[in-house]
Amino acid sequence: MRRKTARDEILLTLKNNPEGLTASEIMDKMNPKKTRSVRNPRHVSNLLKGMKGVKKTDKKRYIKDIETWSYKVNIYYYEDEGAEI
Repeated sequence: MRRKTARDEILLTLKNNPEGLTASEIMDKMNPKKTRSVRNPRHVSNLLKGMKGVKKTDKKRYIKDIETWSYKVNIYYYEDEGAEI
């Protein structure tokens, strides 16, 4: 499996934050030495798609980028039941 250390670090970050995080928040809280191959939040969300036990909530957060721009982002959380990478 590719990017195993990055996936492990993402999983550890989600376990430490049970309320859920967006991809950019996950990236901010990860250890940069273990995840130097992960460059942006889109890469984090692509890695999250293949992980077992990681779910998206139905709720979305609205991020306001500039005064007039805002967009929806997914919130990811870790579900303990039968979860493995």
